[in-house]
Amino acid sequence: MVKMVRIILDSWRIAALMIVLLCTSSWCASGRPQVSPAPPDALSRLVALHLAHQEGKVNAYYSNGLKALALRDQAKIAACATWYSQQLHISLPVTLAVLNKGDWDRIGRLADYPMAEAFPEEGNVIFMPESFASFPGQNTHADLGKKLDFIALHETGHLYQRALNLQGPDLFMQEFFATMMATAYALEFRPELLSNTLNSRTGTKQRYTSFEDMDLIYDGVGFDNYDWLQVETVRLAVIIVKGQHLDELVKRMQAAFPEGHAMSNAEVFHNLEAIRPGVTAQAGELAQPTTLPPIVPGECLSAPGTEEGIGHFGVRNASDHGISVVDDGVPAVLPPGYTAEQGKIGSQFKLPSGKCITYPKTPGYILLN
Repeated sequence: MVKMVRIILDSWRIAALMIVLLCTSSWCASGRPQVSPAPPDALSRLVALHLAHQEGKVNAYYSNGLKALALRDQAKIAACATWYSQQLHISLPVTLAVLNKGDWDRIGRLADYPMAEAFPEEGNVIFMPESFASFPGQNTHADLGKKLDFIALHETGHLYQRALNLQGPDLFMQEFFATMMATAYALEFRPELLSNTLNSRTGTKQRYTSFEDMDLIYDGVGFDNYDWLQVETVRLAVIIVKGQHLDELVKRMQAAFPEGHAMSNAEVFHNLEAIRPGVTAQAGELAQPTTLPPIVPGECLSAPGTEEGIGHFGVRNASDHGISVVDDGVPAVLPPGYTAEQGKIGSQFKLPSGKCITYPKTPGYILLN
């Protein structure tokens, strides 16, 4: 997962609840632009822990007792990064951290454990957990070690995605580009990782089934649902990547999705159709409009009451300019495109019309022009 703020790029930042850092990562994502985190950055915070480490093409830091796992991950990520560099004609320094929960928490400002995460803007660091077994919604027959291996390829893809300015017009495509790279590598060298990941989920029906839901509330869909959407992104990537060379595919994606150009989810799939005809039909409900209910703004309260918990709603700014808002008393600007908002339940989000959205218990969305 990589983060872009206001929720900004990921990772399988699979639903991280801390999304106020600038990253492009994960099983991660993007939203309203904010100021980048002040130093120390992720790499500096990692080095400051004085963990054991092993230098190499990918420098690896690891928690006590995790040396064998870290060296295995180091070799795996180094092989993947080398191939990405050869295919895409760009070389990046990469640092890996394989951490237990205690050291993960000591680093600070990371997604909730065990959410893997990449930080392209903060030293090209990939943070990996020691295990994925505590993540919800996993099929007991799946090899979660192999799933974590695929996620490592995805996180590495986030680093190259950012270096290539392949940001994407929305949160879904930011995740898709990293998965596209991981899928290209896995199809060539590790096809068993793909089949394992695609079969890693239980058959539980999910509440949020459209990629536009991810655009609008991102991690607000919940950990389990987010992982399901990420796995469906892998399924889509297989359809698009098969039979194509990665460097040529990246060039086509850069042309179809130029940096800084916001698009609706419908426009995204229209452009994907030009690259792989029939992909929208194969995506099915994932390509359909959001399942979120629309929000009707109300009168602003002089003293709004708040509750415990975080509320989520999505905004699609369909204009070609920023829209000024006031989020719980703090002025902000919504860029064109999708923004995933989160705040304390009951706090208020003031629109230019003078009306307010109250952060809800149940997510919704609003379209602004």
